[in-house]
Amino acid sequence: NSSIYGSSSSGSICSHGGSGSINTAVTSASASSTQKSDPHRSVLLQCYVELKSSVNVEDHVLDYLYSNFVISKSLRDRIRSDCTTAESKAGMLLDELPSCGASAFREFVDALIASKTSVHQKLAKKLMNMVKNDQQSL
Repeated sequence: NSSIYGSSSSGSICSHGGSGSINTAVTSASASSTQKSDPHRSVLLQCYVELKSSVNVEDHVLDYLYSNFVISKSLRDRIRSDCTTAESKAGMLLDELPSCGASAFREFVDALIASKTSVHQKLAKKLMNMVKNDQQSL
C-alpha cells in the first residue's frame, strides 16, 4: 500500500514517474519542511479530509487524469474495483497522486475544474489559492 506520506510500494501506478518535487517521498519530515520542499504535497495533506469526503472521482476526475497520462490504466481500474465508496476511491487517488509526477497536482486541479460540478470548482479554487499563499510565504 501507499500513502500520501510516502511513495508507492506496489510498482508503477502512474503514467509519468519522472522526477520532480512531487515524487520526493516524505518519510519523517515535519509539516513545515514538507511545505517548504513541496507545496503541492503540503496542500494535499492540509485538505486531505475535505478532499476525501467531497471529491467524486467517478465524476470525470479519474478519466481526465488517465487521458492526460497522469495515472495508469491499472491504477484507474484498481480504484474502481477495489474501492466500494466514493470516499475510499478519493482516498486511494489522493494517496497515490503525489507519486504521479510533477504535473499531477495541476492536472488534478484541472480535472476538478473540468468536471463542472460546483463542489469540485470550489475545491479547485481553494487548492490553487492555498498553493499561491504557501509560495508567497516562502
